[in-house]
Amino acid sequence: MSHILIPADHYLFLASEGDMTLAEMTTAWREVQDLLAETGWERLFVDVTALRNCPNTEELFDLAKLIWRDFPQGGRMALLVRWDQSRFAKLLETLVRSVGLYLTVFVSEEQAEAWILADPQDKNRLLTFNPASETSHASSRPDEVNAIC
Repeated sequence: MSHILIPADHYLFLASEGDMTLAEMTTAWREVQDLLAETGWERLFVDVTALRNCPNTEELFDLAKLIWRDFPQGGRMALLVRWDQSRFAKLLETLVRSVGLYLTVFVSEEQAEAWILADPQDKNRLLTFNPASETSHASSRPDEVNAIC
């Protein structure tokens, strides 16, 4: 196993390759934590496309606990995976999001980098429905609403 940790443009970049045990993942994560604390940054781009192994279910839960306990509150993590890694990655995303960590899985490096560099206010912005809006296609009169199904 080998990993590299690079400070980038207000985020850390972590790439791993080969086979990685949970102990090695923990060691890499501790290095990430130290650099995040040192820089004051709250963003991490993780590239695991060169990993040859995937964690089993028990390891995935342990990894999720490790991540959510130590990641900065309000931080963002982009996880870049191959298509064949997406099943475990989406489970990890679901686990850590359920406890409030903002992790998103990507299979496109360009999309992951754009997301990690995006304005942090974007993640909290929700579209609101305004029936009076000119751009709204919904009608305020129930008899004018078409059934969707």
